[in-house]
Amino acid sequence: MINKGKVDLYKRDDIFANINNVLSKEVYEKIIESNSILIENAKIFMNYLLSFIQEKNFIIVLTDKHANVLEAVGGEYILQKSKKDLNFLKGAILKESFVGETAINLAIKQNVPTQICGVEHSNPGHQDWSCYAAPIMIEEDTMGVICLTEYNKEPNENALGMIIASAKGIENQIKNHIKTLKIQEQTKYQNAIVENISEGFLMIDNKGIVTYINEKGGKILGINKKESIGKPIGDLVPFKPIILDVLDTGRGYTDREYVLENYEGTKYHLLKTATPVRDENGELIGVIDIFKEIKYVKKMVNNMVGAKASFTFDDIVGSSSEMVECINLAKKAAQSSSNTLILGESGTGKELFAQAIHNQSARRNGPFVAINCAAIPKELIESELFGYASGAFTGGIKGGRPGKFELANGGTIFLDEIGDMPLNIQAKLLRVLQDRKVVRVGANNVFSVDVRIIAATNKNLYDACKNGDFRWDIYYRLNVLTIQIPSLRERSEDIEEVTMHLIRKISKRLEKTTKEISNEALNLLKVNCWKGNVRELENVLERAINMCEEEKIDLKHLPQQLTNENNKKIEENRGFQEIMSLEEMERELIEKVLMHCEGNISKASKLLNVSRNTLYNKMGKYKLSV
Repeated sequence: MINKGKVDLYKRDDIFANINNVLSKEVYEKIIESNSILIENAKIFMNYLLSFIQEKNFIIVLTDKHANVLEAVGGEYILQKSKKDLNFLKGAILKESFVGETAINLAIKQNVPTQICGVEHSNPGHQDWSCYAAPIMIEEDTMGVICLTEYNKEPNENALGMIIASAKGIENQIKNHIKTLKIQEQTKYQNAIVENISEGFLMIDNKGIVTYINEKGGKILGINKKESIGKPIGDLVPFKPIILDVLDTGRGYTDREYVLENYEGTKYHLLKTATPVRDENGELIGVIDIFKEIKYVKKMVNNMVGAKASFTFDDIVGSSSEMVECINLAKKAAQSSSNTLILGESGTGKELFAQAIHNQSARRNGPFVAINCAAIPKELIESELFGYASGAFTGGIKGGRPGKFELANGGTIFLDEIGDMPLNIQAKLLRVLQDRKVVRVGANNVFSVDVRIIAATNKNLYDACKNGDFRWDIYYRLNVLTIQIPSLRERSEDIEEVTMHLIRKISKRLEKTTKEISNEALNLLKVNCWKGNVRELENVLERAINMCEEEKIDLKHLPQQLTNENNKKIEENRGFQEIMSLEEMERELIEKVLMHCEGNISKASKLLNVSRNTLYNKMGKYKLSV
């Protein structure tokens, strides 16, 4: 058996030979396969040399580097004669130990051309022949030997020169063959890379003829990849390709925005980079154009800058009836694609609700882009929302910049404090609300955007519209699904739950061991009016946790001003608790206010400083009617 592990075909090839010193068929076929490049390129020169000699007493033999015969060509008579005298047949083993010293063996051992004629042969059976052999060498390694053998004892003065020239020709042919294989393999890898990138890739020569285009590029341009090769790029598309400008100017460009519409009517918003290709003399010979859909670039940018929603409904704390109703309404909004308006005082968690709605919506995998309309200077808010073109104004980034609506494409845009948006910007916002189309400042191109709009404000937009500070048409389009977040004082029963949640959250972030709060400190928090709502409560607790060296927050850790303002309320509550419960007091107060307002819910809610929804909930709780 010869397949025990990895067998070296040349180590003991004599053991595979028969009585005529010929390799077995199996081993011979493997050697032929391993020397395929040598055989393929040598045959051309062997046949040419034989036709040039045009004599019947010549035979040309090709061996591998171990003197195994790979090919033998010559006239029928001389081939049969050489098989008998020299064992010149395919698969024959011509090792010195088998056939004695020959020109082939000397060429292999000495790596130089060699001739042995007539009686110079050590083997008596070879002395009627003259042999001229030259090694075939690639990078100082012998691949094989080519041998010209004449049935003649006398030296032939031209034979050695011819065989040397043939060997050199074979060497050059093999070198070119190897280079070609390397180029083909490199091209194969390059093509595989180019075909698997997400960008379009196009190459043209200096006459604008397409020399290569990948599948992605063909799809974007709306052309057939195979049929486009060899054709002018200008004849393949229904617009003038800006890549042709590079041929005219010799200058490329990087990350240029471009909008095209192909023959199929599909519009693409692209980011293009064109690179001139020059020869060794600096002459322009072509252009490489790489173009990618800008939506993928925006997605990557959004991922890098964190344009995503972090909070879910699990992060919203509160079990009061007001908060439960609010959360249920927000969850319904998450299942819709309609515009949503979130109302509430500053610090109630409007953005938290917006993020939770986004994360439970069908757009959860898209970007979540937030912009505070009150925090951006009036002269900049338009460019922030809608972007701007190159040269739109002094100080703008070269090449322009997309706005927040474009960056939010495929996801949600959160317009916080929309009640502070200038009237002139509201007019431009109206078009986005109606058509979902954006025009950058200083540009003409119209970009379609697929965004879900969630707006929020702490202002009364209805009153703002009556006063002329907000547009009615925008108010109607935003006020589709409205969520009124109650203030913290309107859901005082949630204060303890919210406080404990914030203590755990802040302690973990600050790596503190604080876990509890004393009853006295908690009672103080419960009676505070919390004008800044949950945000103010969080700031007070963060200060307390920083001041606290124990595991429990006490009165001494709370701000002195907070203590001074609320001590009197705590004493009053203690006195009232002896007379009636807080719920009894609340019920009595609501009842008296309703009587005073003659059942007018709007007047009563304003007098009690709560929303109409909250008042209705309280009335239902205490079974009050008007």
